[in-house]
Amino acid sequence: MDKIETSLKVIVLDIVDDLIKHQDNYLIVDFNEEKEYKFKPLYIRLIDKNQKILKSTYFPDEIHKNFRKLSKDIINFKKFDNYILSEIKFSMLKDDYVLQVATDYKILNETMQNLFYILIFIIPIILIFSITGGYFLVYKSFKPIEEILNNLKNINSTTLSKRLTTSQKQDEINMLAIEINSLLERLEISFEKINQFSSDASHELKTPLTIIRGEIEITLRKDRDSSEYKKSLQTCLNEVMIIQQTIDDLLFLAKKENTSNNLEDVYIDEITFEAVKELKPFANIRAIDLKTQINDVFQVKGYSKLLKIAIKNILKNAITYSYKESSVEIKNSIENGNYVITISDKGIGIPKDEQKKIFEKFYRTDKSRNKESGGTGLGMSIVEKITKLHNAKIELSSEEKKGTTVKFIFKGNIDE
Repeated sequence: MDKIETSLKVIVLDIVDDLIKHQDNYLIVDFNEEKEYKFKPLYIRLIDKNQKILKSTYFPDEIHKNFRKLSKDIINFKKFDNYILSEIKFSMLKDDYVLQVATDYKILNETMQNLFYILIFIIPIILIFSITGGYFLVYKSFKPIEEILNNLKNINSTTLSKRLTTSQKQDEINMLAIEINSLLERLEISFEKINQFSSDASHELKTPLTIIRGEIEITLRKDRDSSEYKKSLQTCLNEVMIIQQTIDDLLFLAKKENTSNNLEDVYIDEITFEAVKELKPFANIRAIDLKTQINDVFQVKGYSKLLKIAIKNILKNAITYSYKESSVEIKNSIENGNYVITISDKGIGIPKDEQKKIFEKFYRTDKSRNKESGGTGLGMSIVEKITKLHNAKIELSSEEKKGTTVKFIFKGNIDE
């Protein structure tokens, strides 16, 4: 419609220009715009102010001649059932005239018909290409996901070490594979912890349970006096306490601490004094002199309860395996820009070939492999875990029959 109205507007202005140009003899102007503009059909007529037709081609009867409401020099468009009319009122020879140019909907119908045929042929082609291209895109997009699903089907509790193939691309599929690998890694660690806990528990609990069962069976074979029953119950109680301590230690080692939350400022001198105070009675029983030397006061970011457990475990070992009437010293100092807690004893010491094994679970040196110590062989493993949790180091030096020195080394910032 816009194209038709634009064409009619051009034709109207062209005819008006011709009429004004030949206004002295305007009747000689031929209305041959159909040939000139190759626009068919065109109906043209010129009307004077008395609505008399001065010059005309064939013009449809249904189009009226009333133009009194027309504004001068403005082209107006009117739409009829079968025609589109453009008309303009202009002045020529000091009189007003109206030029009307009309056409039917043939061109519009032809355009719609052509569009219809175009759509009939183009839409199936577009659909074919769209379906083919869409299938290709979907296949290419979902193929990596299909590969991920097939790989995941082959991963179970016994093959958690397998990982999905990743690339350097930063698309969503590759990011998904990376996150799944991260999840598999966490699951593998969790399964290893569970398996390790089960293995460690069954290994360490077997002996005390066997002792308890044997003690009960022997006691029940015949009637005994109260002192024998008490002795048997005391043996069972001691073994139960060992079982309880073993389970507590294993659970602690299996627990995964979150190092990003709940960090606090830990004043090392305070937890040192607390650890010494709590173990003072134990040292008195063993006839060991506990000495404290605070050369420097400092603080670290960490967990005060866990650090106190680590210090107490080392102190308890130092007291347990020191000679009577000897001393155990704990010292806080700054060495080479690091914060250091040093615990030294004058005890039985640890052979060199066993010093590297001391942090293994359930490991005990031959001299300490006895029930009187009440240990589970997990204390040093707990100490090592707490140390790693605080991004610290633990150093051990020992000499048989002379003593052992253990150092906790924390990275320090002396400028603060």
